[in-house]
Formats: sequence, C-alpha cells, structure tokens
Amino acid sequence: MDIYRLLKTVASRHVPASVKLAGLAVMIAARRRVAGVFIDPSMGCNLRCRMCYFSDPQKRASMHGTISDEWLSLVERSLFPAALKLQIGCGAEPTLYPHLENLISRGRKAGIPYISLTTNGQLLATGKVNLEELVDAGLNELTLSLHGTSRDNYEYLMPGVKYDNLLRLIDMLASIKQHHPNFKIRINFTVNSRNLADLRGDGFWNIWQRVQPDIVQLRPVQQMGQTDWDDFNAEPIKAAYPLTIGNVIEQCRLRNITCIAPSLEQIDSVVTEQDGTSALIEDVTYCYVSPSVCYKPDFDPSRHTFFSYARRRNTVTTLIKAALAGKKGRERNASKKLNYRID
Repeated sequence: MDIYRLLKTVASRHVPASVKLAGLAVMIAARRRVAGVFIDPSMGCNLRCRMCYFSDPQKRASMHGTISDEWLSLVERSLFPAALKLQIGCGAEPTLYPHLENLISRGRKAGIPYISLTTNGQLLATGKVNLEELVDAGLNELTLSLHGTSRDNYEYLMPGVKYDNLLRLIDMLASIKQHHPNFKIRINFTVNSRNLADLRGDGFWNIWQRVQPDIVQLRPVQQMGQTDWDDFNAEPIKAAYPLTIGNVIEQCRLRNITCIAPSLEQIDSVVTEQDGTSALIEDVTYCYVSPSVCYKPDFDPSRHTFFSYARRRNTVTTLIKAALAGKKGRERNASKKLNYRID
C-alpha cells in the first residue's frame, strides 16, 4: 500500500481502530514518517492576550528561554527524519525567535513534507520578520491567531496588537497567495461572549476581501490558568450558536473553506472525550519540543532517535497488541486538543 494511502487510513475517523493501530505499527516498523514535531523555539510573547496565560504576570515570568543551536541540532538529528509535519509555535510566539528562516530551512532540508507556523502575525505585518522569506524557505501554512474581526474586539482581546497591522498582514497574505497558490492560510478564532458579534452576518468575512482563508478553526474559550478573561459561561455561546458559529460553518461550506468547529452539543465539552486509540496514537506520534523539553521525559536526543526510542519501548508490539485486543483492551482518555467535527 502507498505510504500516503496508509497514512490516510490511520487518520480517518471512519476506519476501525484496529486498522489504524496496525497501520501505524507498519509505518513505524518501516521507518516511515509518522510524527508531528511541535516546537516552541522561543518561550516569550509580544502580546498579553486576555484569554491567554501570558496575561498572567506570574505565569509570564516563568515562560522564558530560546532554543540553542546545539539543542536544535540534536532535535533535527533525532526527530526530523520521522516528522510528517513540523508545527512551529504551540504555546508561545515563534516570531520572537531570531532564526526562524533557518529553522524552516532545516526542516525542509530534512525532508519534512509540511511546515506550519502559528503566530499572532504582528511582527510579520511590521516587516520585522519577513514572511516572503519564510515561505521561500519552505513554509507551507500560516495559522493566524485572531480573536476578533472588528477593530474594538481585536484590540481589546489581544492587548499589544494594532488592527491596521492585521489589515496589512492580510494584504501581504493576498500577495503571497498570488506567487504561492498552494500556501495555506488557517485562522484560529477563540470564541467568547464578547466576540460573538464578529461571527454574525458577514462580520467574520469583511476583512477577507482580497484573499480568503483555507481553513477556519473555531473553539469556545477555555480557562488557561489565571488570565485577564474571566467569563467562561458557555450559555451565551450556545444561545447564539445558529447565528454565530453555525453561521460561519455555513459560510465556510458555501465558500469551499474547511471549517473545524464544535457542534452545539460539544460546546460544554471543555475536555473532550478521546478514545484509547486516539490517545495511544497521540502518545506515540506527538513530539513536543521547547528549549528544555524533547518528546518524552526519558527521551535523550543526544542518544535516541524517534525510531530507536520506539524500538527500545517496543512501540510496534504495543500497537499490534492494542489492535488485536479490541475495544475492551483500550481504555478511554481525555484530551484538550481541538477534537470537533470538520465541515
């Protein structure tokens, strides 16, 4: 079976769990790319978004450090050959990292098929970080954190931003798309009681006149420690669902845009139930990297690679046994990752 057909089989929600687990085991045994490397090269942020832990001075003070070239070289050697995707920016702002173009180039040189950057976009808009150079280096996708499309909501919910910078960035993205039509624009929009108005009617789309996003992710606000935002009541979001989240879902369908969003029933699911198959696959393939962390607590990037570590942990055997065990052998788990339907 072609490796990409096999990968789609592992990822599909319509495929039996046993087939997913067995497929992943085959790919690891064959030393195929299966991992997602999620890296925070810098642990700071230039904003103090109200719904984020960076709005908490104590938490912000504990978030520090920049990945060293030595550490990155170890990560490159140990994980990049197994990576199917490199996600840059997870819990901090990656454009603060001064060698972003180099990181993307190293990922591309290592043969990673898909490289994505998650950012608030402000430093890209001002030109302090050159977006065109990042795309030329091999960036496939930009995920823009955007918690308001009106000036008032955008600047209130994301202290430190400038709305005019957002508009400038959208113009830049339109230009990028002209030269790189396969480049993807993804929007990550956290929904709360204040910005619901931006999801009504054409409110979400008014800023997207020159270019439209390829993927829109909508998620209800979640409590992330001590933050400036303290309204986590889901009732206003549920009450307005048809005219807000539901409206954007329908508009995405009409515009042929992929939309990842909760159903009305999922709004209350801050922690979404995840079956044991998904939890096991995630445990094996999710590789988080920061200036001080690499994959697992007992993973030493100076001694291990993804595949040597899998051999040492008998990962293939574990996956095969789980596949043969059936549903009774797989406990359920929980995940705070976006686990909603895709329309």
